[in-house]
Amino acid sequence: MVSIPIITMILLATLTLVVVGIGVLVQEQDRRRSLAFVVGQDRSSSFNRFRRNLERRILRTGWGRRLRWQLNNADVTWPIADTVIGAFLVACAGAYASYVIGGPVLTIIVMALLLWGARMWFKRREEARFARFIDQLPDLARLLANAASAGLSLRAALSVAAQETIEPTKSELNRVNEELALGSSLDDALSRMGDRLPSRELAVLVNVLVIQSRAGGKIVTALQGITEALEIRRDLRREVATLIAGSKATVAAVSLLGAGMVFLVHSSVEGGLRAVLSNPFGIGIFVFSLALYLLGIVMVRRAIKVEV
Repeated sequence: MVSIPIITMILLATLTLVVVGIGVLVQEQDRRRSLAFVVGQDRSSSFNRFRRNLERRILRTGWGRRLRWQLNNADVTWPIADTVIGAFLVACAGAYASYVIGGPVLTIIVMALLLWGARMWFKRREEARFARFIDQLPDLARLLANAASAGLSLRAALSVAAQETIEPTKSELNRVNEELALGSSLDDALSRMGDRLPSRELAVLVNVLVIQSRAGGKIVTALQGITEALEIRRDLRREVATLIAGSKATVAAVSLLGAGMVFLVHSSVEGGLRAVLSNPFGIGIFVFSLALYLLGIVMVRRAIKVEV
């Protein structure tokens, strides 16, 4: 006879494949619709019309605009409607599986963990995008120095740099150039970029560009000096990241170990997690253990987080 844990794992795997399959199908439909629009044969299905209407309705709300802003900061190009539909399907799958395994108490805990995990995922994506931008600052400073040495103005140099750089620097420079095209001053556009991406390296670069644009001077010499300093800091950050890579792998292994222990308890205890979480004493032990486990992970992550 097939045990309940095996049935649960098969159900979770099936639901995961369904969600992934829907995502692939939606992307393929988007590609076909784009091709059809190019050739003048746009025949949108009812599902695509529903997605477009949902997209417009969500973007009219405040939380929809905040979600779009978070996706942009996380360097995620998913449409809002696809994100909401996918999150709803994942939440339904997680709620159903957790209810089957442990009842309503586990469902509440899993939903809270999913929300926390989504928030942490967005934060990690934002940090990764920010780290890529900081790593590209030496190349940006070198491009600006070369353009300035060729006789281009600072605005023209920013336009050239936007064409030569890669993401996320490309999108940030394009935003600066768009603000300049709309009549914003160079000081304000660069200052807003510094506010969006607060860092010491970018602050120094922005201050040098602003001062040079106001007072003039040898901007090429200043940018060359900044380039050398930024390259030294980039090499130092990479060395530190290499040194703490083992600790990050330990955090990931401990996280997987905790999930494995929960599955082991569910398999070994008669009645599984549902029997444990049906008892107030068991609920208290489970919540307390989970809180200590999450606290340990957060403390280890803070301990190995080194800012250069």
